[in-house]
Amino acid sequence: MIPSDEYLSRMTRLQARVAAEDIDAFLVSGKDSIYYLTGVSYNPLERPFFIIVRPDGPSVLLVPELEKTHLKTAPNVGAVHSYWDYPSRKGEGYLEKLHDLLSGISVLGVEPALPQEIAAGLSFFTVQALPLVEELRLVKTNTEIDMIRRAAHYADMAVERVIAASYFGVSEIELFSQGRNVQVQIMKDVGYDVLTTEVLAGAWPAPLSAQPHGVPTIRDRLREGPHIALCLDRVFGYAAECERTFFTTTPTKEMKAAFAVMMESRQRAYKMIRPGVSCAKLDETVHSFLREEGYGAYLLHRTGHGFGLGNHEGPWVAEGSADILQPNMVISNEPGIYLPGVGGFRHSDTILITEDGFANLTRHPTDIETLTVQAFKPLTRLRGWMIRKAVGI
Repeated sequence: MIPSDEYLSRMTRLQARVAAEDIDAFLVSGKDSIYYLTGVSYNPLERPFFIIVRPDGPSVLLVPELEKTHLKTAPNVGAVHSYWDYPSRKGEGYLEKLHDLLSGISVLGVEPALPQEIAAGLSFFTVQALPLVEELRLVKTNTEIDMIRRAAHYADMAVERVIAASYFGVSEIELFSQGRNVQVQIMKDVGYDVLTTEVLAGAWPAPLSAQPHGVPTIRDRLREGPHIALCLDRVFGYAAECERTFFTTTPTKEMKAAFAVMMESRQRAYKMIRPGVSCAKLDETVHSFLREEGYGAYLLHRTGHGFGLGNHEGPWVAEGSADILQPNMVISNEPGIYLPGVGGFRHSDTILITEDGFANLTRHPTDIETLTVQAFKPLTRLRGWMIRKAVGI
């Protein structure tokens, strides 16, 4: 867990950034940002939460009345104020309370993702959108790295279990159920916070695997083609992912060729990953290679992204990114090739940037031989039949 003095350090560093930006105060409103600064888990639903951070002095928390006692456990917040509910009677809502707490403020910094409904109520101030908390989160502390490493362990475990449960004709319900098994293992090992711990595990079947954000149904089956096993998880707030392209029949020559090019593109990325490297240059190099190999029409996304409290956050390994790799950043390496009617080819790993290079935090095998599953697995099929029968498939 994150020690309380680390939360104190985060707030101190944010106050220094507020002072450097020459603004009167900064309004923190994002769920992950508030969790990053306080360590208190909550679900805002329609009721917004705010931290008002000034260059010096204690910060102020504004929350719905029903959360006031819960949020008082935050280690680095001064007064905790509340508003009645959402929506509230005139004079009792969050905007009226915010205006009272921001009395005397002229220039107000806000997070770039501030909802328009809230932004419209701040028109009395000179507002500047500044990614101050996002920038603090780019480089992780050693404690954060340990927590991401733990999440990576369970991501590896989930992918291993998904592939172990796979066979020709396996249904998605059998594979998605592996996520529940990993959740139970997390509960046994380290406990569980339902608001900050989650496991998404399963497999995207061919040819749907050519649509990275397509959604399989529980009735879908894995047959010919490249499937993508994946786990995106968070364990006590910190995230990781592992993804592997695998097969339940012998891959064709076309599939082997695409798999080999995908693997080579990953190796080219790995050769560049180290402190001081431009994320834009890294992405450009990988995609230039994929285009040279004839797959330019089959690219759908950047080479990677960062991890922390979110499964997708900075640094962004994309040609439009200004991010430069630094030690203790954590990124993915996941160039993908997507052939319509065939399927997708993508591995993804959670990668720690070290002082002189990188370290893979996820370690599931990547070779095509290991990832070609052709055993009959009679006991696995029997368990699968029982699962399908239980849910009526």
